[in-house]
Amino acid sequence: MKRWVRALGLSFPFLTFGGIFIVIHLNPWFSLTENALSDMGSIKNPIGYAFNSLLILLGIAGIGFGIEGLKEKRATILFSLGMLSLLLVGIFPEEYKPHSFFALSFYILLLADIFICGLRMVQKKKSAIIWVLGSPIVFIIMLYLTGIFKGLAIPELVGAAFINAWIVYLTLEVEK
Repeated sequence: MKRWVRALGLSFPFLTFGGIFIVIHLNPWFSLTENALSDMGSIKNPIGYAFNSLLILLGIAGIGFGIEGLKEKRATILFSLGMLSLLLVGIFPEEYKPHSFFALSFYILLLADIFICGLRMVQKKKSAIIWVLGSPIVFIIMLYLTGIFKGLAIPELVGAAFINAWIVYLTLEVEK
């Protein structure tokens, strides 16, 4: 694995959650239970560019990571397409029609990639079953949580945490 890919994979959760923490701090009105994360990127928010820029940055970084993962047969094309969707969520704030499509596509494509790659890995490493089972379970939990909270931020963060765990796992697994 190239050094930059390893560094990116290990730093991805810090970029993701550090960036989200900073953007939440910049938006004191934001509520984890009442809002979607994308509310911070709204065109009505004078600092919406902060959240949207974070998504664009993560999308670009994720595409690069995904392309390298595809070359090493550790990811499918779905990974990079999911990260492209994330980038497009940043380009199209929630007021624009394609926003919801790209936001949902991000989670579906990444969870599908994790499921497929987990199936491939389970043949060599039985513990990879956690990714095969985890993908649909996380998706179901995310759907369930949408009925519990008014906003989508908590379900979105659950999905993001699982995806970031996968990225770190891929990074560390390659080194073995």
